[in-house]
Amino acid sequence: MRSVRKPLIGIAAVLGVIIVLLAIVPYFFRDRIAQRVRAEVAASVNADVRWSGVSIGLLRHFPNVTLGLNDLSVVNGTPFAGDTLVAVRQFRVVLGLGSVIGYLTNGSPIVVRQLIVQQPVAHLRVLQDGTANWDIMRSRPSTPQRAGSRTLAVSLRQFAVNDAAITFDSRQSDLTAALSALDVALNGDFTQSHFALGTRVSAGDASVRFGGIPYLDHAAVRLGTDVDADMRAKRFTFNKAKLQLNQLALALDGSVARAGKNTDLDLSFSSPSTDIGGILSLVPALYARDFDKVQTAGKMAVSGTVKGAYGPNAFPGLALHATVDNGSFRYPDLPLPARDIGLDLSVDNPGGSVDGTVVTLRRFHVVLGQRPLDAQLTLSTPVSDPEVSLAMKGSVDLADVARTVKLPNVQQLAGLVSADFAVHTRKSWVDAGRYNQVSASGTFATSRVAISGDAVPHPVTVDSALLRFTPRRVELPAFVARVGSSDVRATGSLENLIGFLLHHGALQGEATVASNEFNLDEWRSGQQSQIIPVPADVDFTLGVTARRLSYGKLDIRDAHGQVLVKDRRVTLNGFGMHTLGGTVVANGYYETTTPAQPTFAFNVNVDSVDIPQAFSSLLTVQRLAPIARYARGRFTSTLSLSGPLAADMMPVFTKLTGQGSMQTGTIAIDSFPPLTKLADAIHVEQLRNPALQALLAKFNIDRGRLYVKPFDVKVGDMAMTVSGSNGIDQTLDYTLALALPTSMLGSSATQAIGALASAAGRAGLNLASAPAVSVGVQVTGTITNPTVRPSFAGTGSSVEAGVHAAATQLVQTQVAGAQAKVDSTALEARRRASAQAQALVAQAEQQAAAIRAAADSAAAKVRHTADDQAKALVDKATNPVLRVAAQAGADKLRTTADQQAADILRRANARADSVVADARKRAAAIAPPDSR
Repeated sequence: MRSVRKPLIGIAAVLGVIIVLLAIVPYFFRDRIAQRVRAEVAASVNADVRWSGVSIGLLRHFPNVTLGLNDLSVVNGTPFAGDTLVAVRQFRVVLGLGSVIGYLTNGSPIVVRQLIVQQPVAHLRVLQDGTANWDIMRSRPSTPQRAGSRTLAVSLRQFAVNDAAITFDSRQSDLTAALSALDVALNGDFTQSHFALGTRVSAGDASVRFGGIPYLDHAAVRLGTDVDADMRAKRFTFNKAKLQLNQLALALDGSVARAGKNTDLDLSFSSPSTDIGGILSLVPALYARDFDKVQTAGKMAVSGTVKGAYGPNAFPGLALHATVDNGSFRYPDLPLPARDIGLDLSVDNPGGSVDGTVVTLRRFHVVLGQRPLDAQLTLSTPVSDPEVSLAMKGSVDLADVARTVKLPNVQQLAGLVSADFAVHTRKSWVDAGRYNQVSASGTFATSRVAISGDAVPHPVTVDSALLRFTPRRVELPAFVARVGSSDVRATGSLENLIGFLLHHGALQGEATVASNEFNLDEWRSGQQSQIIPVPADVDFTLGVTARRLSYGKLDIRDAHGQVLVKDRRVTLNGFGMHTLGGTVVANGYYETTTPAQPTFAFNVNVDSVDIPQAFSSLLTVQRLAPIARYARGRFTSTLSLSGPLAADMMPVFTKLTGQGSMQTGTIAIDSFPPLTKLADAIHVEQLRNPALQALLAKFNIDRGRLYVKPFDVKVGDMAMTVSGSNGIDQTLDYTLALALPTSMLGSSATQAIGALASAAGRAGLNLASAPAVSVGVQVTGTITNPTVRPSFAGTGSSVEAGVHAAATQLVQTQVAGAQAKVDSTALEARRRASAQAQALVAQAEQQAAAIRAAADSAAAKVRHTADDQAKALVDKATNPVLRVAAQAGADKLRTTADQQAADILRRANARADSVVADARKRAAAIAPPDSR
């Protein structure tokens, strides 16, 4: 037994060593191989090619080497700069082990055996001039192979693409295509010049649009065949290849060959089956559900050819013909069939240019229930100047549609749709206004339409709608509908409707829209708001009136104004409304020029709006004016605001900019934390829940912070000057200058202010002998957790003088505080001192402005009082003699008042100049000019 175990153990040990070596040896060569790949890519490709990592191993495809590139991306240069051409989750190459060793030792060629591409995403684009974004290979001169140079050989056996997504957009050919869930497998001996190439291609979802017409819409595609590959002639020949589009099977024959920059095509296809189920499967609404149970009858035929060169300056001839005769289909569990289906469709192009394509729908006929519907279409010159002839006649009872086709997400479908119109036009005729050449007549109408179900967020009813076709435009003389709880009435007109539907030119028009009640919340469908893109090809003017609009907590009445939609921008002109207890007029725009980064800019005039309603309804007020939470009253405001919007359609507050002003009548402030703390600190109960008299404040908004310019306000007999800022983070940085009449101070307040006076070096001051006491206050912290620092600022001969004294003292206190901090000669300390000095001067200039503003107010009050007294004096005179004497006395009152006002202004200007000069002097002491 032992004699058996020992050899087995030895063999296992050898195998273990071999496996370990196979696992770790590739890591010794990984960097060299990756460096080689980077060099080859850089020399060959005119694009930015990157990958996140390189994997290499021997175990997966032993005895070959597997090289993998993870998260590979190719980003274009000019003229597609920044566009990602292709992104690949993993690119795997299987290399012959012997060739890798030979390459590393003596420079012999590396042999490639397999290429496997996992989850590639490609965006292929062609500009109008034929420039293609995949044309990224560098032109490299052919030079003789140098001795000892290292080459790359190909002995490819398999090429595979798994789970790919590809989009193609050719502006030159007016052709777009999209493929997803795409798998490609090619097998063959690529070392041979002539071999059989096994080809298997499948796509779970394929769409093709050409010349504005959808030819394939979300169809499953499968192709399986053995292709005769002649690598020397670059020709690939199909023989009875099977191409399947959903249930439509086509036999494909012919060849594809590469000739310079062009591709020569010689292909023919036809449907071997005459069962109309194949062509019906290309109708997405039919194929989506239980299509295998559909009973069909009738005959169909599909055939076509593609012959000629396709390239930057070449387009092949093509012919497609599809017919259906006496067709019908029926779901066995639905009561009605679709019957008498007839189709005669052809697409022809003689070759040379895509603009030579002609699409002709000679006949389309179907009967649903007892109602027939017929249509014809001709489209030519689809690129240069689309010419369209379209006619439709018939009617459809939507209830018959629900009884014929399975609509799983629709609970109700009813109403009548009828059409009887014909249109013949060219795009150039409409552009040039040559409406005499346009032929258009007829109507398209609906009545009593009702739609509800999971497919629509809210029930839709259309009482009546009528489109009338004329040579100049499509008129909408009547439209009455309801969406959910919202009613809509509209009249208007559309221009270039046909061109817009064929993706040629903008849809233009104008309309008047009215509603008694419109609920905007229903349009959000209960989901998180998302960016709403504004279409590029729309030029529309709407006149809007609505008796009531609802949006969140906003209840809007009598809304009216003009809405313009153009160039990816929605513009409001004079959009007025009654809301929040007042009126609002808005002008501005919302635009999505960059769809992922919408922006807005608005000018808003607000008149007599209720403050509590504004705070509870508007996030902007909550973020930028948090004091509104504690205020009761009304305000009038002007506001200019602009900035970007986030993905949830909310403003990016840290990037907002704007300015405005606010004016109020008397407003009550209840339990505002900064004033509550101030009342506690100086024992003045009138500050706890004050009533602020009328005020006017101006402000700026910059990067999420609101800066308030100095303004004056009365609090009962007290006077206050306020300035500072608050942020969206609810932080505060405000300065208050208070003047308190000594007559209103109780014993507790007198003690508290006396303590402040002692701290300021004014111990023993007789506060009762002064008419007013000045207090300066610094408010920092946050709205809910503020820090309040009051300081004694002296006494004044009046409340106005007390405000000036408080403002002056605040500056002096800030200067002293800043100077006290400058106690180091280090570079960082000097920098901080310089910033403090600059802030000190700026604050002094603000306080000086406050002093001058208060003086202007006081001087105006003196003049106004004297003028009132003078008028009263003259009015009391009962005869001409007394009137002359009274007039002299009135003049004397006015002259004295002018002198007093001038004296107030002179002293205020001197005080303001002194405040600024003193601040500059102390700022220079803190940070000399050469240190700033």
